[in-house]
Amino acid sequence: MLKQFRPWLICALALLQSTFAVQHTYATDAAWARVQRGGYTILIQGADTSGALSPSIDHSIDCSATQTLSDRGRQLAQKLGARFAARGVRIEKVLTSSTCNARETARLSFSSVPAEIYKPLDPLPADDVGKQLQIEQIRAAIAGFKGLGNLVMMTDRANIMALTGVTPRPTEAVVVSKAEEGETIHIAGRIIFD
Repeated sequence: MLKQFRPWLICALALLQSTFAVQHTYATDAAWARVQRGGYTILIQGADTSGALSPSIDHSIDCSATQTLSDRGRQLAQKLGARFAARGVRIEKVLTSSTCNARETARLSFSSVPAEIYKPLDPLPADDVGKQLQIEQIRAAIAGFKGLGNLVMMTDRANIMALTGVTPRPTEAVVVSKAEEGETIHIAGRIIFD
């Protein structure tokens, strides 16, 4: 009996998989179209020492004297910036956490725009009051951004999750703008770089 349903099951799984691929492509294309118009904030994770775009915490090292990214991490960061440039996305301002990996990723990705360290993008503190304060500071910076281009915030996964409720993939940007009615922040789209 199971053998009779197997071709149907395979077809159903293939259809489901192709539907997901179309939705993923549409979501990424729609987000690219938005950032090409400008006025959005793009949340990106800094590359880590293993080369994946993911969180990494380094507290007390001198970033200028230490190589914080692997060769693969540097390549990913450069590729990230090249993708924005190839799509004609204007980056007006880059804010980064003070962690070395985020700073180096920002420098390699968006070298034409000097990155500014913005402490609220640092790893979240352990206490709930501190977390909430830090997230509110990030929201305020997003709401206060008024530019023709886009604002890039280079941070870590925990901040992006706390801010948006989205768990980004290691090579994904979350595009946001100031909150609309009933929201704490408006999620305008997601861009997958792979």
